Amino acid sequence: MSPEHLPSQRGSMLVMALFVMIVISLLGLTLVSVISSTSQSVVYDVLGTRALSAAQSGMQQAAAAAFPLNSGPAPCNTTINSPASYSNIDGLENCSYTARCRTTSIQKDGVAHYFYRFESTGLCQAGDVWVSRSVSMDALQEQ
Repeated sequence: MSPEHLPSQRGSMLVMALFVMIVISLLGLTLVSVISSTSQSVVYDVLGTRALSAAQSGMQQAAAAAFPLNSGPAPCNTTINSPASYSNIDGLENCSYTARCRTTSIQKDGVAHYFYRFESTGLCQAGDVWVSRSVSMDALQEQ
């Protein structure tokens, strides 16, 4: 067959190449979006773990103040904030906590008790992302 008898196919390769480029671009954009959301999820997970550690540190600080060594039980109704040196602890540089302790005197089976309620909130920041975690604990001690 001579070239004059072949059907005209001019431009069809260009359309195919354009279609393939658009599909690959869409796949690339989707991949970038998935990676970005995964990275943000990791940031929230890490900051959440750090905020939980800060909250637990505050809880331990409040419990240690409520139950001092070598002395009897004492009521506590205080709020403890992160110490200034807390910013020097690796991994918790931009974290803080606020811990609270409340005590209620109750009678249980004719015996006087202190009912303690401990609450602590840890807060961590990285750039414009803020994450907080809260923990609480109850305790009962004979007076």
